[in-house]
Amino acid sequence: MTAVPEDPGPADHRPAPGTPGDRRPRWRVRARALGEAARLRTRRFWDGAQPTLRQLWWTEEPETPVSTVDRRAPEPLVVPAQGQVYVFLVRATYTWSSETARPELFGWYVDYFQAQATQRLHRLAVRHAVEVPPHRPRDLHAALTAALTEDDPPPWTYARGEVTFACEPDVTVHLDERVRRLLQPYWEQRIALECERDLARRRAEFAEERDRRDREPEATGARQAPDANGPADLFPLEPLLPPPASRPAPGQRPRPRPGEPQPPAI
Repeated sequence: MTAVPEDPGPADHRPAPGTPGDRRPRWRVRARALGEAARLRTRRFWDGAQPTLRQLWWTEEPETPVSTVDRRAPEPLVVPAQGQVYVFLVRATYTWSSETARPELFGWYVDYFQAQATQRLHRLAVRHAVEVPPHRPRDLHAALTAALTEDDPPPWTYARGEVTFACEPDVTVHLDERVRRLLQPYWEQRIALECERDLARRRAEFAEERDRRDREPEATGARQAPDANGPADLFPLEPLLPPPASRPAPGQRPRPRPGEPQPPAI
């Protein structure tokens, strides 16, 4: 024979948990009740502790950006002057600054962007140098300064990813050494002429001052009038008295004063 399992019957006819007819263990029912009570108490405790925990949470202040600055002075740029025979030497000092680059990678970024800034300045210098004579570096410097102010004003900005750099070039212009040798005799002669002119001017001023002093009337035999602001008014000088006459020795006639008639000899 085959055993047939008993029909458990519909769910509505099952005994309630904890009743005498319930076949489940009582410890499982008790554990479930204790777990529900523990979760309820934990939830209440967590809701009440939230305001206090928010005050104790660690909050970091936003980092203040720090600017790192570096200056580079590479080799001078050689640009052709008017006529394409002589050249100008353009020396530039680049000032690099960044607030987003890390200090340990700052030099690498500067080396990476230095070539771009040099090419940018070289194109600007070549465009203006072809119109300037080779012996006028001041004109090229003025043209470059105006171009950096109006056409392409610094700071020049370069970026790689999230890192941003700013570059400010400072430019000076120098003569070609061949032009310097050609101009040296001219400047030596000009300096000598300017020295001679300055010497002649000083001699003329000295002669004029001497003639002016000679034309002033000189008071002879009279005391000069005291200065109103000098010490003579504070201490007036008395007229000088004549020296006292010498007394004759006993038995000797007194000497006559100058201008008095001498007594006849006896």
